[in-house]
Amino acid sequence: MKKKIRSNFKQKREKFTNRNIPEKFYTKEDIFVSRLASILMEPRGRVKGIFSRRAITTIRINSLKGNPKETLQLLKEKGYILEEIPWVQHIYFITNRDKAEVSQTEEYREGRYYIQNLSSILATLVLDPKKNESILDMCAAPGSKTTHMAEITDNKAQILANDSDITRVSAMENVLEQFGAENVKATFSDANDFGKKYPVTFDKVLLDAPCSGEGMIYFQGPKPLRYWNVDKIRRCAATQRDLIVSAFKTLKHGSFMVYSTCTLEPEENEGVVTHLLNNFPNARVEPIEIVKQNSFDDFREFVKPGIKKWSGNIYHPSVKNSVRIIPNSKMMGFYIAKIFKI
Repeated sequence: MKKKIRSNFKQKREKFTNRNIPEKFYTKEDIFVSRLASILMEPRGRVKGIFSRRAITTIRINSLKGNPKETLQLLKEKGYILEEIPWVQHIYFITNRDKAEVSQTEEYREGRYYIQNLSSILATLVLDPKKNESILDMCAAPGSKTTHMAEITDNKAQILANDSDITRVSAMENVLEQFGAENVKATFSDANDFGKKYPVTFDKVLLDAPCSGEGMIYFQGPKPLRYWNVDKIRRCAATQRDLIVSAFKTLKHGSFMVYSTCTLEPEENEGVVTHLLNNFPNARVEPIEIVKQNSFDDFREFVKPGIKKWSGNIYHPSVKNSVRIIPNSKMMGFYIAKIFKI
């Protein structure tokens, strides 16, 4: 009997592809919002709003270049409306001018005031530099915290300000001159080498580490996530782990350092600090007292303690003493840890 051949014999069978079920596609924005909702413990719907507010323009009046009261009066005569920060001297919000306009005055060119976000200022206050101390600012450019340290100590501390980019060092030297920081030596060096070059040398160390910069993301601007990705977070964390070990080695016993970043990622913050604590039993994270002051009441809602676990990672219990600043209308996103060396 002749075998019957199917009419569709030469046709390929259609592969089952679930064509009627749309494939889920996650954008970079989806990933960012999900991560930050988890980190900040906020609903996903609130995350974009948190990153859609610009922090108000903040200035730090510089006593190294003129009398602060005179500088304040000059700005008021220009029509500037200034609001004093209650927990720190000589720091003001300017409520009726943007950053671009504030940077164009004669007083700014003379170095009478520095435009600096309040979160960045807080890191220097936690470091609490004193006269006659030897201080390392390990990743110092552009020089905002360095000039603040010089001003707080009235140019009577010995400050080493380093950066690993020669162009940034050159620009920082101009900033140091503009704002009268005469007690600062600017250097161009790989900060990873400092632990070997300057063991147990400095009374205080500030490591404001290069990071993924999440705290500065602004969703109302063009392409807000163009520089952000998860791989960058991991690369930064690897660099930060080396830097914090190097910084800690330069610190004298019985002294403390500050580790800070302008990112909110636990991998770059609590994870890096935990790496140090696990490798150096004589390191401990201390509470940051300034955020507990009564004068800080109006800002405390933006400050959260360090995270002890996240995304399957368990961090050292003492990281709860560090602080994470949530982006808001007064301060950009930031992280600060105060680390004591026994």
